[in-house]
Amino acid sequence: MIVEEEAYASREAWAHSIGLSQAVHFELQTHREQVYAHESQLHAHQTQLQLQGTLIQTQHQVHETRSQMQQAEMAELRETNRKRKGQMAELLALREQQRRARQPGPDVRVPDHQDASRDADSHI
Repeated sequence: MIVEEEAYASREAWAHSIGLSQAVHFELQTHREQVYAHESQLHAHQTQLQLQGTLIQTQHQVHETRSQMQQAEMAELRETNRKRKGQMAELLALREQQRRARQPGPDVRVPDHQDASRDADSHI
């Protein structure tokens, strides 16, 4: 009878330890799955941060390129403006020379042909 009681107690202890072992196994499995889920989320966040970093770098490069292009365009416009001012000064100097060439001196008695129509009108 004692042997049977001990055998029964042993079977109960064995069954209880099997149950505890399975519970620990399932709990461990749950923790593993949670760790894998957290690692997956961490990897996704790392990837997102890398993409955002790449986007920021690309945007910075685009702004830098635009700035360089605008500076080059402004330099080109300044050069064009400088050339046109020179051309304008030359044209004004040429017009002044032409105007002076058309003006009669004190000993010239023949009127300028451009002034002929005004002279004709003044005689009428």
